[in-house]
Amino acid sequence: MLDIVKINFPGLSKLTSKMEKRTKWGYFDAILLGVIFAMAFCPYSGVLFFGMLVPLTIASPSGLYLPVVFAIATGIPVIIFAWFLAYAVSSIGNVYDKIRTFELWFRRIVAVLFILVGFYYIFRVFL
Repeated sequence: MLDIVKINFPGLSKLTSKMEKRTKWGYFDAILLGVIFAMAFCPYSGVLFFGMLVPLTIASPSGLYLPVVFAIATGIPVIIFAWFLAYAVSSIGNVYDKIRTFELWFRRIVAVLFILVGFYYIFRVFL
């Protein structure tokens, strides 16, 4: 976390550089983004829907409204995240620089905190 030991994953730097150089995005890219969203949200939503919502729907007569509420409630985070993503793309340069600076300092602070906590536990256990 302090960038003392550098670990390079093969192929990751090439992928990152290709994505940074890309200027125009098309329909295929939107489909890939949709697939990523689907894979991120669907496993958890599927368990909730088939494990909890279907039995609740069958158990009560007013349960027929539950799938509609569930669909709206699970769609709202995706819509909000997509809106934030579209908004961030318009001003990605400034936001990216601020996030990168924050992430660098936050990572250093957390690394020092982890080291201090590690020394504390070492002294606590062995002394």
